[in-house]
Amino acid sequence: MLIPPEAGVDSVIVKVLITLMAGAIGFAIFPDIARRVRALTTNFFNFIVHRVSSEVSSQIVRLRGQSAYPATDGSSGIGSVSITRPLILDTSAVIDGRIADIAKTGFISGLILVPRFVLGELQQVADSKDDLKRQRGRRGFEVIEELKKNKGIRVEVWDKDQSGKLVDDKILNLAKSLHGKIITTDFNLNKVASLANIGVLNVNDLSNAVKALALPGEEIEIKIVHLGKDTSQGVGYLPDGTMAVVAEGADQIGKTITVEVTKSLQIPAGRMIFGKKI
Repeated sequence: MLIPPEAGVDSVIVKVLITLMAGAIGFAIFPDIARRVRALTTNFFNFIVHRVSSEVSSQIVRLRGQSAYPATDGSSGIGSVSITRPLILDTSAVIDGRIADIAKTGFISGLILVPRFVLGELQQVADSKDDLKRQRGRRGFEVIEELKKNKGIRVEVWDKDQSGKLVDDKILNLAKSLHGKIITTDFNLNKVASLANIGVLNVNDLSNAVKALALPGEEIEIKIVHLGKDTSQGVGYLPDGTMAVVAEGADQIGKTITVEVTKSLQIPAGRMIFGKKI
Protein backbone atom coordinates (compact mmCIF):
# COMPACT_ATOMS: atom_id res chain seq x y z
CA MET A 1 0.00 0.00 0.00
CA LEU A 2 1.23 3.50 -0.91
CA ILE A 3 -0.44 5.15 2.06
CA PRO A 4 -1.16 3.12 5.18
CA PRO A 5 -4.65 3.53 6.70
CA GLU A 6 -4.88 6.08 9.44
CA ALA A 7 -6.06 5.03 12.86
CA GLY A 8 -9.84 4.96 13.19
CA VAL A 9 -10.47 5.21 9.43
CA ASP A 10 -11.83 2.25 7.49
CA SER A 11 -9.18 1.00 5.08
CA VAL A 12 -11.80 0.38 2.37
CA ILE A 13 -12.84 4.05 2.34
CA VAL A 14 -9.21 5.09 2.07
CA LYS A 15 -8.71 2.74 -0.89
CA VAL A 16 -11.77 4.16 -2.66
CA LEU A 17 -10.61 7.74 -2.14
CA ILE A 18 -7.12 6.91 -3.40
CA THR A 19 -8.57 5.23 -6.49
CA LEU A 20 -10.84 8.21 -7.27
CA MET A 21 -7.95 10.65 -6.84
CA ALA A 22 -5.71 8.56 -9.07
CA GLY A 23 -8.42 8.42 -11.72
CA ALA A 24 -8.97 12.18 -11.60
CA ILE A 25 -5.23 12.86 -11.91
CA GLY A 26 -4.97 10.38 -14.78
CA PHE A 27 -7.88 11.99 -16.68
CA ALA A 28 -6.31 15.43 -16.20
CA ILE A 29 -2.89 14.27 -17.46
CA PHE A 30 -4.20 12.09 -20.29
CA PRO A 31 -7.37 13.78 -21.71
CA ASP A 32 -7.52 11.39 -24.71
CA ILE A 33 -7.79 8.42 -22.40
CA ALA A 34 -10.52 10.22 -20.44
CA ARG A 35 -12.58 10.79 -23.59
CA ARG A 36 -12.25 7.16 -24.61
CA VAL A 37 -13.27 5.92 -21.19
CA ARG A 38 -16.32 8.22 -21.20
CA ALA A 39 -17.27 7.01 -24.71
CA LEU A 40 -16.90 3.35 -23.73
CA THR A 41 -18.93 3.90 -20.57
CA THR A 42 -21.71 5.69 -22.49
CA ASN A 43 -21.85 2.99 -25.18
CA PHE A 44 -21.94 0.22 -22.59
CA PHE A 45 -24.76 1.96 -20.71
CA ASN A 46 -26.78 2.44 -23.93
CA PHE A 47 -26.25 -1.22 -24.85
CA ILE A 48 -27.58 -2.40 -21.47
CA VAL A 49 -30.64 -0.12 -21.69
CA HIS A 50 -31.39 -1.34 -25.25
CA ARG A 51 -31.15 -5.01 -24.26
CA VAL A 52 -33.39 -4.54 -21.23
CA SER A 53 -36.03 -2.59 -23.19
CA SER A 54 -35.98 -5.18 -26.02
CA GLU A 55 -36.48 -8.03 -23.57
CA VAL A 56 -39.38 -6.24 -21.85
CA SER A 57 -41.04 -5.51 -25.22
CA SER A 58 -40.74 -9.12 -26.38
CA GLN A 59 -42.24 -10.36 -23.12
CA ILE A 60 -45.22 -8.01 -23.56
CA VAL A 61 -45.78 -9.22 -27.13
CA ARG A 62 -45.67 -12.86 -26.03
CA LEU A 63 -48.16 -12.21 -23.23
CA ARG A 64 -50.56 -10.45 -25.61
CA GLY A 65 -50.33 -13.33 -28.06
CA GLN A 66 -51.37 -15.88 -25.46
CA SER A 67 -55.03 -16.85 -25.06
CA ALA A 68 -57.01 -14.77 -22.62
CA TYR A 69 -58.54 -18.04 -21.42
CA PRO A 70 -55.79 -20.59 -20.74
CA ALA A 71 -56.78 -24.20 -21.23
CA THR A 72 -57.78 -26.03 -18.09
CA ASP A 73 -56.61 -29.33 -19.58
CA GLY A 74 -53.06 -29.35 -20.89
CA SER A 75 -53.93 -32.21 -23.26
CA SER A 76 -56.50 -30.06 -25.08
CA GLY A 77 -54.89 -28.40 -28.03
CA ILE A 78 -53.95 -28.39 -31.67
CA GLY A 79 -50.29 -29.11 -32.19
CA SER A 80 -48.44 -27.32 -29.40
CA VAL A 81 -51.12 -24.63 -28.91
CA SER A 82 -53.52 -25.04 -25.99
CA ILE A 83 -57.07 -23.98 -26.77
CA THR A 84 -60.25 -23.32 -24.91
CA ARG A 85 -63.64 -21.71 -25.51
CA PRO A 86 -63.77 -22.43 -29.26
CA LEU A 87 -66.85 -22.47 -31.48
CA ILE A 88 -67.63 -26.06 -32.48
CA LEU A 89 -69.50 -26.78 -35.72
CA ASP A 90 -72.01 -29.61 -35.82
CA THR A 91 -73.16 -31.36 -38.99
CA SER A 92 -76.54 -29.62 -39.18
CA ALA A 93 -74.96 -26.14 -39.21
CA VAL A 94 -72.49 -27.15 -41.91
CA ILE A 95 -75.20 -28.63 -44.15
CA ASP A 96 -77.49 -25.64 -43.50
CA GLY A 97 -74.78 -23.36 -44.92
CA ARG A 98 -75.98 -20.05 -43.47
CA ILE A 99 -73.05 -19.98 -41.06
CA ALA A 100 -70.80 -18.99 -43.98
CA ASP A 101 -72.92 -15.89 -44.66
CA ILE A 102 -73.03 -15.05 -40.95
CA ALA A 103 -69.23 -15.26 -40.78
CA LYS A 104 -68.89 -12.80 -43.66
CA THR A 105 -70.78 -10.17 -41.64
CA GLY A 106 -68.28 -10.38 -38.77
CA PHE A 107 -70.84 -11.55 -36.20
CA ILE A 108 -68.57 -14.44 -35.22
CA SER A 109 -64.80 -14.57 -34.86
CA GLY A 110 -62.04 -16.59 -33.26
CA LEU A 111 -61.32 -20.30 -33.42
CA ILE A 112 -63.86 -22.64 -35.07
CA LEU A 113 -63.33 -26.36 -34.60
CA VAL A 114 -64.66 -28.94 -37.05
CA PRO A 115 -64.45 -32.34 -35.32
CA ARG A 116 -63.24 -35.26 -37.42
CA PHE A 117 -66.38 -37.23 -36.54
CA VAL A 118 -68.49 -34.37 -37.96
CA LEU A 119 -66.54 -34.58 -41.20
CA GLY A 120 -67.18 -38.32 -41.22
CA GLU A 121 -70.92 -37.79 -40.87
CA LEU A 122 -70.80 -35.10 -43.55
CA GLN A 123 -69.00 -37.54 -45.86
CA GLN A 124 -71.80 -40.07 -45.37
CA VAL A 125 -74.34 -37.44 -46.44
CA ALA A 126 -72.21 -36.50 -49.46
CA ASP A 127 -72.08 -40.18 -50.48
CA SER A 128 -75.85 -40.63 -50.16
CA LYS A 129 -77.80 -42.12 -53.07
CA ASP A 130 -80.39 -39.37 -52.59
CA ASP A 131 -79.51 -36.51 -54.95
CA LEU A 132 -80.64 -33.75 -52.56
CA LYS A 133 -78.72 -35.17 -49.59
CA ARG A 134 -75.64 -35.70 -51.75
CA GLN A 135 -75.73 -32.07 -52.94
CA ARG A 136 -76.14 -30.80 -49.39
CA GLY A 137 -73.25 -32.93 -48.15
CA ARG A 138 -70.94 -31.66 -50.87
CA ARG A 139 -72.10 -28.13 -50.24
CA GLY A 140 -71.13 -28.64 -46.58
CA PHE A 141 -67.47 -29.13 -47.52
CA GLU A 142 -67.64 -25.94 -49.60
CA VAL A 143 -69.06 -24.08 -46.58
CA ILE A 144 -66.06 -25.10 -44.48
CA GLU A 145 -63.69 -23.83 -47.17
CA GLU A 146 -65.60 -20.52 -47.30
CA LEU A 147 -65.25 -20.14 -43.54
CA LYS A 148 -61.46 -20.43 -43.84
CA LYS A 149 -61.36 -17.37 -46.10
CA ASN A 150 -62.84 -15.00 -43.49
CA LYS A 151 -60.54 -12.64 -41.63
CA GLY A 152 -60.72 -12.97 -37.88
CA ILE A 153 -61.69 -16.67 -38.11
CA ARG A 154 -59.37 -19.64 -37.81
CA VAL A 155 -60.80 -23.02 -38.80
CA GLU A 156 -59.10 -26.16 -37.47
CA VAL A 157 -59.99 -29.85 -37.66
CA TRP A 158 -60.20 -31.57 -34.27
CA ASP A 159 -58.71 -35.05 -34.75
CA LYS A 160 -59.15 -36.43 -31.24
CA ASP A 161 -62.11 -38.73 -30.78
CA GLN A 162 -64.57 -38.20 -27.94
CA SER A 163 -66.54 -40.55 -25.73
CA GLY A 164 -70.12 -41.19 -26.80
CA LYS A 165 -71.96 -43.44 -29.24
CA LEU A 166 -73.67 -40.72 -31.26
CA VAL A 167 -72.14 -37.68 -32.95
CA ASP A 168 -74.31 -35.40 -30.81
CA ASP A 169 -72.96 -37.03 -27.63
CA LYS A 170 -69.39 -36.53 -28.83
CA ILE A 171 -70.00 -32.87 -29.66
CA LEU A 172 -71.52 -32.26 -26.23
CA ASN A 173 -68.55 -33.90 -24.49
CA LEU A 174 -66.06 -31.96 -26.62
CA ALA A 175 -67.77 -28.63 -25.94
CA LYS A 176 -67.88 -29.37 -22.23
CA SER A 177 -64.19 -30.34 -22.03
CA LEU A 178 -63.05 -27.23 -23.94
CA HIS A 179 -65.64 -24.86 -22.44
CA GLY A 180 -66.74 -24.14 -26.01
CA LYS A 181 -69.99 -23.22 -27.71
CA ILE A 182 -71.79 -25.36 -30.28
CA ILE A 183 -72.95 -23.88 -33.58
CA THR A 184 -76.03 -25.80 -34.69
CA THR A 185 -79.48 -25.73 -36.25
CA ASP A 186 -80.56 -28.91 -34.44
CA PHE A 187 -83.44 -28.17 -32.06
CA ASN A 188 -82.92 -31.28 -29.90
CA LEU A 189 -79.15 -30.78 -29.61
CA ASN A 190 -79.81 -27.19 -28.62
CA LYS A 191 -82.13 -28.30 -25.80
CA VAL A 192 -79.77 -30.98 -24.47
CA ALA A 193 -76.82 -28.58 -24.53
CA SER A 194 -78.81 -25.92 -22.68
CA LEU A 195 -79.77 -28.42 -19.97
CA ALA A 196 -76.08 -29.31 -19.60
CA ASN A 197 -75.15 -25.61 -19.31
CA ILE A 198 -73.22 -25.75 -22.59
CA GLY A 199 -73.30 -22.62 -24.73
CA VAL A 200 -75.14 -22.83 -28.05
CA LEU A 201 -75.24 -20.53 -31.07
CA ASN A 202 -78.38 -21.62 -32.91
CA VAL A 203 -78.47 -20.28 -36.46
CA ASN A 204 -82.27 -20.55 -36.48
CA ASP A 205 -82.53 -18.42 -33.34
CA LEU A 206 -80.35 -15.77 -34.95
CA SER A 207 -82.43 -15.87 -38.12
CA ASN A 208 -85.66 -15.43 -36.17
CA ALA A 209 -84.18 -12.63 -34.08
CA VAL A 210 -83.34 -10.49 -37.11
CA LYS A 211 -86.65 -11.00 -38.93
CA ALA A 212 -88.85 -7.93 -39.23
CA LEU A 213 -91.73 -8.12 -36.77
CA ALA A 214 -95.19 -7.82 -38.33
CA LEU A 215 -97.45 -5.96 -35.90
CA PRO A 216 -101.20 -6.49 -35.53
CA GLY A 217 -103.05 -4.14 -37.88
CA GLU A 218 -100.16 -3.98 -40.35
CA GLU A 219 -100.99 -4.73 -43.99
CA ILE A 220 -98.74 -7.02 -46.05
CA GLU A 221 -98.72 -8.48 -49.55
CA ILE A 222 -98.51 -12.26 -49.62
CA LYS A 223 -98.93 -15.07 -52.13
CA ILE A 224 -101.12 -17.96 -50.98
CA VAL A 225 -99.38 -21.22 -51.93
CA HIS A 226 -101.30 -24.00 -50.18
CA LEU A 227 -104.07 -24.88 -47.72
CA GLY A 228 -103.67 -24.67 -43.96
CA LYS A 229 -104.71 -27.20 -41.29
CA ASP A 230 -108.18 -25.76 -41.49
CA THR A 231 -109.53 -26.21 -45.01
CA SER A 232 -110.67 -22.61 -45.03
CA GLN A 233 -107.16 -21.30 -44.36
CA GLY A 234 -104.58 -20.31 -46.94
CA VAL A 235 -100.85 -20.35 -46.23
CA GLY A 236 -98.13 -18.16 -47.68
CA TYR A 237 -94.59 -17.10 -46.81
CA LEU A 238 -92.89 -13.77 -46.34
CA PRO A 239 -89.57 -13.09 -48.14
CA ASP A 240 -87.66 -14.01 -44.96
CA GLY A 241 -89.41 -17.40 -44.77
CA THR A 242 -91.95 -16.52 -42.06
CA MET A 243 -95.12 -18.56 -42.50
CA ALA A 244 -98.38 -16.61 -42.70
CA VAL A 245 -101.76 -18.27 -42.12
CA VAL A 246 -104.65 -16.37 -43.69
CA ALA A 247 -108.22 -16.94 -42.54
CA GLU A 248 -110.64 -17.63 -45.39
CA GLY A 249 -107.73 -17.69 -47.81
CA ALA A 250 -108.22 -21.19 -49.19
CA ASP A 251 -109.84 -19.91 -52.37
CA GLN A 252 -106.88 -17.60 -53.08
CA ILE A 253 -104.23 -20.25 -53.77
CA GLY A 254 -101.81 -19.01 -56.43
CA LYS A 255 -102.85 -15.39 -55.95
CA THR A 256 -101.06 -12.50 -54.24
CA ILE A 257 -103.42 -10.71 -51.86
CA THR A 258 -103.35 -7.96 -49.24
CA VAL A 259 -103.60 -9.30 -45.71
CA GLU A 260 -104.09 -7.54 -42.38
CA VAL A 261 -101.99 -9.06 -39.60
CA THR A 262 -104.06 -10.13 -36.59
CA LYS A 263 -101.36 -11.71 -34.39
CA SER A 264 -97.80 -13.01 -34.33
CA LEU A 265 -96.78 -16.26 -32.65
CA GLN A 266 -93.31 -17.51 -31.68
CA ILE A 267 -92.88 -21.29 -31.98
CA PRO A 268 -89.78 -23.53 -31.66
CA ALA A 269 -89.45 -23.72 -35.44
CA GLY A 270 -89.63 -19.95 -35.84
CA ARG A 271 -92.21 -17.17 -36.03
CA MET A 272 -95.71 -17.43 -37.51
CA ILE A 273 -98.16 -14.69 -38.29
CA PHE A 274 -101.91 -14.87 -38.70
CA GLY A 275 -104.02 -12.54 -40.75
CA LYS A 276 -107.22 -11.97 -42.67
CA LYS A 277 -108.04 -10.86 -46.19
CA ILE A 278 -108.81 -7.21 -46.75
